[in-house]
Amino acid sequence: MTSLMLRTTTLGRITAGAAVGTLLLLSPAPFAPATPASGAPVGAYAPATAALTCGTDVNPNALTHPETITSTRIGRATVSLRDGRRGGHLYLWARITGARRGDTVRLDWSDPGPGGRRHRCSATVHSGSDQHTVAAAYVQNGSSYRQFRACGHHGGVTRCTRWAP
Repeated sequence: MTSLMLRTTTLGRITAGAAVGTLLLLSPAPFAPATPASGAPVGAYAPATAALTCGTDVNPNALTHPETITSTRIGRATVSLRDGRRGGHLYLWARITGARRGDTVRLDWSDPGPGGRRHRCSATVHSGSDQHTVAAAYVQNGSSYRQFRACGHHGGVTRCTRWAP
């Protein structure tokens, strides 16, 4: 009986994995092109491509002077774009609080300049009610700079903060 249950569970996981993979392949592009935040300086361009990467893998818990730049609510959960410093450099990350197991938080950022790439890094709440992504470095190149936003998925709804800084 145990081996039959094991085979059924494994088959169920394979079937579920194939279904999720198919949905990902058939879904539209990860996100629409960025538009510079209102008041963005000339030279802040929308990036051309997307990369699914977590960048520098900086732990936000190791940063000093953490602050919330902007946040949005999804039901009882709050999604925040935060920043902090390490070694004279500024880093940004996304955080979700008041979440449930299975909810996700995501950090989107764009590289500065024409043709700049878009990046996305996410994390899932496995226990407790809070989760954060790794932090990505703020980069400025002349008058253009990286733009960031935090997104969260809670209770079947996805919502994002405004693009910042």
